[in-house]
Order: sequence, then C-alpha cells, then structure tokens
Amino acid sequence: MLWGTSLPVIKLLSTHFDPLWLSGLRMGVACLPQALLVLHARPSGWALNLRQLCALTVCGILMVYINQWLLAVGIARSSATNASLITALNPLLSGLVALLLLGERLGGRRLAGAMLGLAGVALVILHRPAAELAEAGVGDLLVLLAVLSFTFGAVLVQRLARGIDALRISLFVHAVGAACLLLHGSAQAWATGAAPRLSPDPLWWWVAVLSGVVSTGIGGLMWNVAIGRIGMSRASVWLYWMPVFSVLVSVLFLGESLTLWHLVGLGLVLAGTRLGTRSGGARPA
Repeated sequence: MLWGTSLPVIKLLSTHFDPLWLSGLRMGVACLPQALLVLHARPSGWALNLRQLCALTVCGILMVYINQWLLAVGIARSSATNASLITALNPLLSGLVALLLLGERLGGRRLAGAMLGLAGVALVILHRPAAELAEAGVGDLLVLLAVLSFTFGAVLVQRLARGIDALRISLFVHAVGAACLLLHGSAQAWATGAAPRLSPDPLWWWVAVLSGVVSTGIGGLMWNVAIGRIGMSRASVWLYWMPVFSVLVSVLFLGESLTLWHLVGLGLVLAGTRLGTRSGGARPA
C-alpha cells in the first residue's frame, strides 16, 4: 500500500524536480527513519566483511540507483497508470529471477504465467496511437527495466538476509543508492553547465520528503524484513495490491484516464502473476 502511492507521487513531482535530484532527495530522506531504528535497535555484529560490503553496494546500485533513475525518467515520459500496471510484473519477475539464479527449471505453469504477464504489459504499452508510442513507449520500457533491476537486487538481498539484519541492509542499500543518484545529478549539472530543475515552492519539497520517509524508507524496510523472514517468492505475492492502489490514486488524484486497455492489461498481468507464483510451478534442475 505504501509503495502503491509512490508512483503517482513521483509522476506529480516530476513536473517540479529534475528526475535524478528528485530520486536522490527521496532516497536520502528515506535513510532517516531507518538510521533511527538502527540506532535504537543497536544490532550486534556491526562489522561487515569485504564480500558483504561489495554485495550491499551492488544491491544499492540495482535496487535504488538504477531502479529509481529509470523509474523517474520513465514515469516522466509515460503515465503513473501505465507505470503501475508494468510494476505489477514485480512478483512474477521476482519469482522467475529467484528460480533461475537458484538453478531451478521453469515449469509450464510459470512459463504460462510469464507469457500472460508480458502480454498484458505489451498491451498497455502498444495500445497507444503511433504518434504517442515513440515517446511514451520508451518511458514504459524504462519502467520495465527499472522493475528488472529491482528484482535482481532483491534476489541478492534474500541471500544477504541470512547473515545480516534487515535494518542494516535497508540503510546501507538506500544510502548507497542516494549517494549515486546525487553524484550522478551533480555530474550531469556540471557537464551541461545548467542548474538542476528544483521547485521554489516549499510545499513540493515537503511532499518529496514525506514520500521518501514513508513510502520509500518505511516501505523499503518492511519489504527487506519480509523477504528476510519468508523469502522473496512468498513476500512478492503481496505486491499484487501495489498496482491496484497505484491506479486508484492516479485516477482519483492525478485525473489520469482508465481505459478498457488498462483493465484488460491489468487483468492479464495479475492473472499471469498469480499463475506464475503459485507453488508447484518449478522443478529442481
């Protein structure tokens, strides 16, 4: 539910902030509640070995830096409704990536689910008129790549969670991602010689900060705790509700249109995700 509101908020804020700086700001403030929880919990065994540090850095780059960069740029070119439907593939892709990296074969049920889900996404992307497809279609594809980046990082988090508590994982991952986003934004501003686009209205800064703290900071922490306790495949099933909340918020508060194509695409994605994440769809390699 928390993540479901973040996509419409990103779409709204993209008209007031440069995408890189918006993402860096949201990820940076997301570290605040997590840092407070870490200080309060005082987990034992703070020391991390080099392998763990490298793995956490890769997670931060995949799950935060690349994911948020592509997501912000993609939503700016597309719509929050389309982005919500595409991110509905997250549970299916999470399960498939976990299976592939763990050396298991795809069963017929998971393969059929993948085909249904991808068909739904293709329907959402390609239903546009030709004049809109070049611009908005690229945005949709960027959102899809953002989802893929997140799922690969989430598989690595599941392995790390066996030896590191979820609090430290979340804090480290968001800190690395925020630093990369802000460094990228600074380098881009220096290279172009143009100041980044930042809203002069304090209201939008408050919206960005609250979105980062609640949707990203607390939501991301809850996700990492969940995949550490019950595994990514089981936790990802609850992401079914994310596109539902996102579409509702986009339609009610952003005034975006909800067409028959969106409903059919959402139905295919959710059906494919449900089919692909049911138990019994894979066999050991």
